[in-house]
Amino acid sequence: MICWLKQTRWILIGIVLAGLVTDARALDPNRLPSQYVREQWTIETRFPGGAVNGIAQTADGYLWIGTDRGLLRFDGFDFRPVSFTSITTASNVSILQLLTDARGKLWIRPQGADLVRQKDGEFESVRYGPVAITAVSKDNNDGVLVSDIQQGTFRFRADHVQKLGPSSPPVISMAETADGKVWLGTLGDGLFFLTSGRATNVNAGLPDRKINCLLPISNGELWVGTDFGLYHGNDKGFRRAELPSSLGSVQVLSMLRDRDSNIWVGTTRGLLRINAKGTSFSEERELRGDGGINALFEDREGNLWIGGAQGLGRIRDSAFVTYSTATGLPFERNGPIYVDADNRTWFAPAQGGPYVLQNGRVQPVISGVPANDVVYSISGSGDEVWLGRQRGGLTRLRFRNGAIASQSYTEANGLAQNSAYAVYESRDGSVWAGTLNGGVRKFKDGHFTAYTTTNGLASNTVSSILETRDGAMWFATPNGLSSFSNGQWRTYTTVEGLPSPEVNCLFEDSSGTLWSGTSAGLAFFASNRFQVPHESPDVLREQIVGMAEDKSGRFWIATSDHVLRVPHDKLLSGVVKAVDAREYDQADGLESTEGVKRSQSVISDSAGRIWFSLRNGLSVVDSSRITGYSVPALPHIEAITADNNPVNLAGSVRIPPSPRRITFEYTGLSLAVPGRIRFRYFLEDFDNSWSQPVAAREAFTRTLGPAPIDFG
Repeated sequence: MICWLKQTRWILIGIVLAGLVTDARALDPNRLPSQYVREQWTIETRFPGGAVNGIAQTADGYLWIGTDRGLLRFDGFDFRPVSFTSITTASNVSILQLLTDARGKLWIRPQGADLVRQKDGEFESVRYGPVAITAVSKDNNDGVLVSDIQQGTFRFRADHVQKLGPSSPPVISMAETADGKVWLGTLGDGLFFLTSGRATNVNAGLPDRKINCLLPISNGELWVGTDFGLYHGNDKGFRRAELPSSLGSVQVLSMLRDRDSNIWVGTTRGLLRINAKGTSFSEERELRGDGGINALFEDREGNLWIGGAQGLGRIRDSAFVTYSTATGLPFERNGPIYVDADNRTWFAPAQGGPYVLQNGRVQPVISGVPANDVVYSISGSGDEVWLGRQRGGLTRLRFRNGAIASQSYTEANGLAQNSAYAVYESRDGSVWAGTLNGGVRKFKDGHFTAYTTTNGLASNTVSSILETRDGAMWFATPNGLSSFSNGQWRTYTTVEGLPSPEVNCLFEDSSGTLWSGTSAGLAFFASNRFQVPHESPDVLREQIVGMAEDKSGRFWIATSDHVLRVPHDKLLSGVVKAVDAREYDQADGLESTEGVKRSQSVISDSAGRIWFSLRNGLSVVDSSRITGYSVPALPHIEAITADNNPVNLAGSVRIPPSPRRITFEYTGLSLAVPGRIRFRYFLEDFDNSWSQPVAAREAFTRTLGPAPIDFG
């Protein structure tokens, strides 16, 4: 994206936003609240203070926060107090409500003052006679509704004002439903709706007459928040919404329906999410303090903003969903992963024992495997699952009539040793077990067949096993990669193109190409030897511990310290630029980026999701939700100074001749992950080319010459 300041003399500045931002997406209703990415700003973390009563976003991308200490503007990094002293007598007047109209202009309801509207960069009062405004709201057709205790109810649309109804008891909440009814929630007289200038009282099913907030849904349905709970219905009456019993009779203060149809409810106890999956609750204790969640807002990028008595919070979706100790995993560090035909995700914590994750629930597997015996590897097919164990050898689990039957094989049965590090079930039903230093055993028809270095295996330590579609068996070892086909062994090392003889993992892609992950990077097998990209970023030369491919042909890779996505065709072409390797981190929903060195620590399931076993948690990415589209960041010149003297940006900008130093302060508004924005800038007739991408939000130049500089 390029933002130009118009040139009227000879100098011009451009800003290119070159950063990576997150894909625009709504808040996935299938996640637990703890699996969203959260950030909070309180007094301890740069928030200026004051309870948040209103949140809005203007067309230029800025977020506006109304607090009981005044109005703030937020660009994702800095909170700037905004004064409209020409309208009110005090710059820190309490802001009770904020909203934006169809043109993205800000409307402000200050305490004890006129309604204020932002127009052409300035603030102006909205007057229609003596005012005593108690509520404002958007209507369902890009207008603004206003309730005045003296004058009645009005609709503002563009510059036209329409009176909808007479004065009424104090209105503290308003909404318009799709059927055209304008609903008025009062301070103590219940709920009304306006049609044809007449007010009709509807209190059936509402035991409380104080109506704090209203949320129109569809087909005339309305949700109602009161001091004693949440209700929904229409002009025929209302019924109580079922909430978690632990909340009791909760006070509802704010409501929002997001673009993915989640209903969010702010209360004095915390935040509720209601959707087809049920009701979830999070306390938001740091934000609400002793007060509550007063304001909810969804911005243009799909972020949910939460205004509480103690500050501001943001909840957003992310590429990854992470299961950790916070969501029921028994331990943080995990080992191998396997997804069976019934979409059960099997995993094994480093502390021992197999577990299953299904429908968001984690359960230990009662299988005869001691909880303290580490499971090194998991494989299987159909109703069978095979476990390679640290001390207990090889264990087969079978599902029969809802129960699990287990059988273990050890040295006593012919296994090379009881430490089975890698296990793999081939297409003919054979089970291959690679050990820590005893070679490989093939289990078929109840018998073990031994293969070691004496047969041609590169090392008796086997870290990963794979069967390719041509029937060849491949074995990753610290001394190279061995293949076994038609009774013949062959070993590949650095002489045959591997970047390192220490091979950690193996993968065959959708085209049949074999890939190996080594301690020094990635390689693929072609023309009877291994090849590496001759141009690639350093991150692809790290230790590779796992890889998988999604249904779009994108490669997902775990290294010793990174989680990456790289286009498959770029890897095969031999040229991978730094911009081609998309790195993921905590901002994308990961709790760790450190891969785990285990056989099958990165896999794909039948739905195309990619699972990662990481140092902290088990993470999964649904690549179908990654659109490759991001809401464009909006660039702004925030300030210009000439020799440390501020330049007025209102109207035409003129800088006196012969400035020694001109400084441009700029920003790019993306509120999801603002830290990822990168900028390139260029001053015509001064710079020869665009700058390199930088995170800095300031550019300066020196000695521009004797002529004055004008910007229109």
